[in-house]
Amino acid sequence: MPNDKLRPAPPVGIDIPPGYNEIPLGDLDTLMQTARPVITASVPDRMRDDVPDVLGTLHFLLATLAANNALYSGIGLHRTAEVSGRVAVSWLTVSSFEYGEERNPRLVLSELINVKAEKKSRGTLAIIEGPAVPILYFEWIEKHSVPVFASYPVTSDTPEVFQIEVTVPSADGTSIAVVELSAADPDIGPQYRGMILDMAASITFPQPPSDTGSSSLAL
Repeated sequence: MPNDKLRPAPPVGIDIPPGYNEIPLGDLDTLMQTARPVITASVPDRMRDDVPDVLGTLHFLLATLAANNALYSGIGLHRTAEVSGRVAVSWLTVSSFEYGEERNPRLVLSELINVKAEKKSRGTLAIIEGPAVPILYFEWIEKHSVPVFASYPVTSDTPEVFQIEVTVPSADGTSIAVVELSAADPDIGPQYRGMILDMAASITFPQPPSDTGSSSLAL
């Protein structure tokens, strides 16, 4: 999306589905200090020397989310529909942006589609009619380089992550909310489609309190 149009995060309301554990995006240093003994105790002895590197990477990712208007971040654990006892892991983020002048929300989505075309983004794209405004749905599989950790076995495989991004404009076109999901198992990823669309349909853009400029997330 065009960076020159993006300003601080407006407040939004959204329903977060059950099964997600929120990761606070405030005091990350304290969060890492709290997480370190828990992670250290939960991994095999041979992997404990890599815990500082893992925490450093996690700190960087969360700080990047916070700097890019993330209002919510959470890790989800869900039972899969096909295999009994199999647990699916996913990462969920919600962000919001002030986008531009008042206009038809369909024009906002049209512009965002053009930006994806200019970037040659590859995936499945659709406009879905929501209860109040249209929703831009984009789904793709992203390949990542293998992380390098001394205790982690070297593999030639390229990990694939299933990604969904839905963008919801406000009724006056001045703000957008973005819900992003990453699923570690591409085969399970499609099971999240309905959940993400339900989240998109629940989004509202309440007016911020007149005496404060802070943003909020109604859960």
